[in-house]
Amino acid sequence: MDTNFAKTIKENGIVKIKNFLTPEEIRRCSEIVKFYKAPKGDKNSFFVTNIKVFFIKLLKLEINKLKHSYELLQLKKSKKLDEIAQNFFNKKTKLSFIDGYFSKIEKKDIIPWHTDQAYSGEKKVEVKFNNPDTFYLKFFIYLTKVSSNNGCMSYIPGSHKIGYQIRKAIYCNEISYQPYWSLRDFRKIITDNYIYFNNTLGPNTIEDFLVKTNFDETGQESSQFDYDAEAGTMVIFDEGGVHRGSKPTLNDRMVIRYLFDPILH
Repeated sequence: MDTNFAKTIKENGIVKIKNFLTPEEIRRCSEIVKFYKAPKGDKNSFFVTNIKVFFIKLLKLEINKLKHSYELLQLKKSKKLDEIAQNFFNKKTKLSFIDGYFSKIEKKDIIPWHTDQAYSGEKKVEVKFNNPDTFYLKFFIYLTKVSSNNGCMSYIPGSHKIGYQIRKAIYCNEISYQPYWSLRDFRKIITDNYIYFNNTLGPNTIEDFLVKTNFDETGQESSQFDYDAEAGTMVIFDEGGVHRGSKPTLNDRMVIRYLFDPILH
């Protein structure tokens, strides 16, 4: 498999790879996720990625979790995910976690439009802002078919560049803190600091983003940023871009995620 996707991700924030898994790999990964049927964020959705957790699971005799974790780590190795991550960050990386979760049919988004590594609440005195270069590259593997308004990833290309600049500006105290996790707050921090972002990113970048995301202000649905995918497709994306998980209205959705971040020191 070609592992040189770094250029596309750095430019657009995202890349989609069809037929990433073979039918047999889809079948086996699906069996693992179905075994737990854990929703997003549930402790049972996470798999073992380090020695400390390995021994904890071993002491608890969680043999199935250890076996499944080993299989997913072997999949990571055979698909050269570490190499893709290192090519993107251009430095050594670490696998932060693996999870596999199950989303039942429902009529609300799995997660609404947002950006990660952001701040969503009031600033506390003790808050220490993250280094803007600390973020995840996410490998998102679909085990079920997804489409518009049926569990697909939606991502606004190029928005990761704005997300990075926001993180950097807050970290360097170039602009005042305000929450920007949601798309609405993301747009607000841009407009509240319009001159700054115009100077750092250019007027075309800012205006283009505000026009493309105006649907959030009008309350309309937008499918133009949806990434339809067959089972076995992988999407790799910079989590600093604006994205969402749309509502799974037609079928249950199963995914596996590998998250990598750079080793900065």
